[in-house]
Amino acid sequence: MREIIEGRYELDELLGRGGFGEVWRAKDSRVGRWVAVKIGYPQTPEETRRFEREASLAGNLAHPNIATIHDFGRTERAGRDAVFLVMELLQGRSLAEVLESGVPDLADALEWAARIADALGAAHGAGIVHRDVKPANVMVTESGVVKVLDFGIAKSSSAPGTELTATGMIIGSFPYMAPERWTGGANGVPVDGRADLYALGCVLTELLTGRRPFPAREMHELLAQHLTTAPPAPGSLREGIPAALDALVLALLAKDPHERPADAREVSGRLAEIARGAAPAAPAAPPAPAVPVASFPPPPSYSPTVHTAAGDPVRSMFERRLTQVLDDAPADRVVRLDMLVADLTEELGAQDALTVRASYHRAMTVRGHSPTDLERILPRMVRVLGLEHPDTIAARAAHVGEAAAYGPGDGRRHEAELREIIEQAGRVLGADDPVTLSARYHLAGALQRGDAARDGRWGSETAAQAHAERGWLAPLLPDLERRLPADSPVLLDVRRRLAHDAWLLGDFVTAVPLYLRLYPDLAAMAERGDAETAYRVLRSVGEAGEPGRALPHLKALLHRLHLTAGNTHWLTREVTEVRDDFRRALREDRFSDLGGGLSRLFGR
Repeated sequence: MREIIEGRYELDELLGRGGFGEVWRAKDSRVGRWVAVKIGYPQTPEETRRFEREASLAGNLAHPNIATIHDFGRTERAGRDAVFLVMELLQGRSLAEVLESGVPDLADALEWAARIADALGAAHGAGIVHRDVKPANVMVTESGVVKVLDFGIAKSSSAPGTELTATGMIIGSFPYMAPERWTGGANGVPVDGRADLYALGCVLTELLTGRRPFPAREMHELLAQHLTTAPPAPGSLREGIPAALDALVLALLAKDPHERPADAREVSGRLAEIARGAAPAAPAAPPAPAVPVASFPPPPSYSPTVHTAAGDPVRSMFERRLTQVLDDAPADRVVRLDMLVADLTEELGAQDALTVRASYHRAMTVRGHSPTDLERILPRMVRVLGLEHPDTIAARAAHVGEAAAYGPGDGRRHEAELREIIEQAGRVLGADDPVTLSARYHLAGALQRGDAARDGRWGSETAAQAHAERGWLAPLLPDLERRLPADSPVLLDVRRRLAHDAWLLGDFVTAVPLYLRLYPDLAAMAERGDAETAYRVLRSVGEAGEPGRALPHLKALLHRLHLTAGNTHWLTREVTEVRDDFRRALREDRFSDLGGGLSRLFGR
C-alpha cells in the first residue's frame, strides 16, 4: 500500500535521495495531478527554515522559467519529524547532466542563459536573491523549457539576513559564489541580485567552454581566485565565441558588483542581441539603460539579413510557397516541404523563423513514421519563435501529448508539463482551439493508461477504469464535436472510448447514440465490420429498447460467424444467446399486446 502524506499526496516513485532527504513522484488526490514531493529530515532549526524559505519565497513567484511550488507542510515518517515541499513535476535534465555529455551548442547555451536571466529578473523584481545559481539548479525539460529550481537559501530584500549560518559558515556553492558573498557583504558592498548575475556568468562560462572560470578545488583557493584572479574570456578557451559574448561574460564576472550589468533584464537583452548576431558594444560605465527587448517570449535568434526586411520579395515568395503547400495538401507534400526547407536554409539560414516554421510543418507531416524529427526541431522553435508562438505550442502539445498517451513508461509523468501546455494553449490560442482540445485528449489518455501500454482497441478494461475515463472524456466531447471536423481521429476515438465505457458499465442508453454516430449503417457493420464491435453495437441497440431493430442484423452477423469462426467460438455462442434473448423479448411484447387487446374485447 502506498504511503500518503497529509491525507493528500500519494507517494508513487522515489526519484532521488541526497543529504537533504528524498524526492518522490506523487499523486495529489485533491486536484488529480502528479507532483514532486521533496521530503527532508531537518536536524537543526536552520534546516527547517530552509524548507520554509523555499516555500514562502518561490511559492510567491509565478514565471514560466521558475519551478512552481504548490504546498509545504510538516509531517512524521517512521517516527521521525519531517518537512515536505510540493512542487511541479518536471521531466528533463539539469544543466549539470547536460554538461556531463559535453559542451552544448552555442545557440542552446545562449538560449538557456537568457531564460535563466528571465527567471532571475522575475525573482529580483519581487525582491528575492536566489544565492545558489548553478547548473544543478537549472533544468531543461523534455520540450526545451528552462526551469530554475531550489530557492532553499534564497533571501528576501525585505527580511534581515546574512551570508553566514548561525555557526559562521558561508552558505552557497563555492564555485559560483560572487566575491561579496565570500566576504559576507563586508566593506559596505551589498549582496543583491548582482550576486546572482555573477553566478550566471560562472554558469555561462561553463556552458560555453565546459570549464568553470575558476578551476580550484579547495575552498581557500576558490576564495582567492574569486576575490583576486581575473577570469578567462570564454573565447580564449573555445573558438567561435563572439567578442560581444566575451565582453558580457567578463562583465558578469566583474569583482565589483557596480561594474556588472545593471540587472537581469539587461543581460537577457544582450544575450538576445548576441544570438541574433547583432550585439551592441558592451555598455561603458555608468551602465546604459536596459535594452528594451521583451525577454519572454524570446525574440527570434536568427542572424538578420537583407531578406528579413519588410516587403522583401524573396521572403514573400517563400511565405507563399509554404502557405500553398499547407493549404493544398498535395500528395507529394513531404517532398515539397523538403525542397522548401532546403531552399530556405540556403537563402535565409537555418535559424530564420520561416525556415524553422517550414521545418516544423515537415516534422508534423512525417511524425507518424519519423517521430524524432519533431523532437529535434522543438528546441530550435523555442529559441527562434518563442514559447508563446502558436507553432511552438502546437509542437509541444503534439510531442508531449503523444509521449504521455502512447509513449513508453508511465504516461502520468508528463502530466504537469501537459497541464502547463493546456493552460498556455488556452490562453494564447483559445480554449476551443483544436490544439488545446487535442492536448486535453492526450492528458485523458495518459491518466487512463497510467504505466500500462495503451490498449489501442478498447481502452478501459474494468468498470473502475471506465468510470474514470468517462470523467475525463465526457466533458471534452461537446467541445470536440463543436470544433473538430466529423472525420477527426481525435473526435472518433473519444466517441469510441466513451461508447465502450458505457458498454462496460451496462449503460446501453448512453452507448447507442455514440455507436450510431460511429457506425450508422448497421447492415454493413453486421456483414463487413469488425465482428466483436458489431456485436457490441447491435446488443446495445437491443438492450436500449429496440430488439426488433437489432435482430435482423444479429442474424446476419451470426451467419457470418458460423462461416468464419465456427459454431464453438465464444463470440458465436454469445451472439446466439443474445439473438435468442431478443426473440423471446419480442414474443413477450407481442403476447402482452395481444393480452391487452383481448382484455378490452371481453371487457376485463
